[in-house]
This record gives sequence, structure tokens and C-alpha cells, in this order.
Amino acid sequence: MSKRDQNTENFLFDSIRSGNIEAYEVLFKKYYLSMCIVACRLIGDEDIAKDITQEVFIHLWEKRESYDFKTTPDIFLYVAVKNKCFDYLKKQKKMPIQNSSETADREYFFRNLVIEEETYRIVNEAIDALPVQSRRIIKLSLEGKQNKEIAEELGISTNTVKSLKYKAINVLRVALKDYYYLLLFLFPKI
Repeated sequence: MSKRDQNTENFLFDSIRSGNIEAYEVLFKKYYLSMCIVACRLIGDEDIAKDITQEVFIHLWEKRESYDFKTTPDIFLYVAVKNKCFDYLKKQKKMPIQNSSETADREYFFRNLVIEEETYRIVNEAIDALPVQSRRIIKLSLEGKQNKEIAEELGISTNTVKSLKYKAINVLRVALKDYYYLLLFLFPKI
């Protein structure tokens, strides 16, 4: 089975349900960091956020046979992390009982947080799939460095930077075709 097939959402959940530890590891590697970031933004403590995220993944593995996965892994995991974080905050008495408008505000904040984190995860996956030199150039560009600065830092010509950057952006354009607006935001001069 190809790597692309192994990463499909249905394959991952079906494989995890049947006890495939490798599929579980793929899911963990794909989403752990994003889940930690979301938990940390909700909780405000990195160590507790990591603990909560690990608990979610452990619980997923332990209860894998009984879950009826009706959503994609990312939605399932984000909601599980959100619920664990809110449970933690309630136990710590850091989240008082709220009225419906405060609950709606909290849900709105969570939705925006998930959209932001998923966007970063998707873009970073696409960038990480680039060849090494192109990946370095794109990451340095995103840090705000000009072509000349990138060329000096990498010890290559400015024309090589321009050429590799152009090719990398075209690859990203294809890889992120459903997210083209992100490329316009990240690279407004393309």
C-alpha cells in the first residue's frame, strides 16, 4: 500500500480500530504537535497541554475498538482535546459556569484556533515535502528574508534562490490547490 493511501483518514481509523500500531503512530506524528498547540492555547501551560494531548491519544488507543469514528481524525482529536482542556479548567475552577453567550464565544474562539492550527499544519506539511534546498529557501522567505540574504546564508547565487523559490512556489501551488489563498497571503508577490 502506498504512503498516500496509508495517510487517508478512513484507512487510519480503520487500521487503528483493528490494532495497527503503525497507523496509530502515523496519526500521532501527524497531529500531536497541533493538538499540543491547541491545548496550550486553551490551558496556558505547555506541560499540562502535553499531558492532556497524550491522554487523548492514549485514550484513543485504549478505546479504539469501541469508537464509532464518524468524523475525520483531525476533528475527532481537536474536539477530544478541547473537551479534556475544558474539563481540566473546570476542575481547576478556572472556568466558571457560563451563560449561553459566553459558551458560544468560547466555541467561536476554539473554532478559530482549530482553523488557524490546521492551516499551519497543512502548509508546513506541504513545505516539508519540498526538496531540502527549496524547503530552506521557502522557510527563510517566510521569516522575511530577501533573496540576497537567503543566497548569502545558504552560500548560493541570488539567481539560484529566485529559480528554486519560483519552482517551490509552483509545487506548493499544486500541493495546496484547495488552499491557494494561503499562498497569496504568504507570498503576496506570486
